[in-house]
Amino acid sequence: MAFVWQERTHDVNDEEAFADAGCRNALCACGLLKFFLTLHVWAQPDLLELIIHAWNPIDEKFIIQGRDIEFDTTDVYFLTGLSRRGERPILEGQRPGDESLEMLMAQACPRAHKMRSRKVAIPTVEDLVLRVVLFMVTRVAGSQAQHEASKTQLWLALECFNPTMFNWVETVTTNMKRQLTNFLCGETKQFGYGSILIPLMLEWLLALQL
Repeated sequence: MAFVWQERTHDVNDEEAFADAGCRNALCACGLLKFFLTLHVWAQPDLLELIIHAWNPIDEKFIIQGRDIEFDTTDVYFLTGLSRRGERPILEGQRPGDESLEMLMAQACPRAHKMRSRKVAIPTVEDLVLRVVLFMVTRVAGSQAQHEASKTQLWLALECFNPTMFNWVETVTTNMKRQLTNFLCGETKQFGYGSILIPLMLEWLLALQL
């Protein structure tokens, strides 16, 4: 199966956000600031594909050089700095409420564009803080298209302004394992957590040599 590393990299938006106190405060309040500051790795799809094929979907562990390697929320926490306090955020699917996407957009980002996929085109959101938080929410979700946000993800981004601290780590760990399994089962050819998985694997390989 052809493999695609689907992940957004740091850009001008991030530079502008880092210089803005409002953005930094908003990301800190909801537990996303450290992850925002985490360096991205250059796309290395061949290396990532080799790592993914070492995944055992039944036991949910990697098999490297004949040894079992497991990862959990602690590994993801220390690498990303994502919050592990609070409730698990709802990143996908439907959530209670009668508000349509159009109603939410009218309240939060009236000039943003709605895409054919019925999602918000994040780069068209005028408010810098909301735009950056939306980018971070889709990155945490491991979305296959990190330039667009669903109604659920827009809701979550707005909740981050309360502010609300979420247990992002548990959600990311669960989603990573699910995407690894789905790839090996042929259900997807994209992976949204390469910048987390590769540094983790490099640490594990180094430990195996010691």
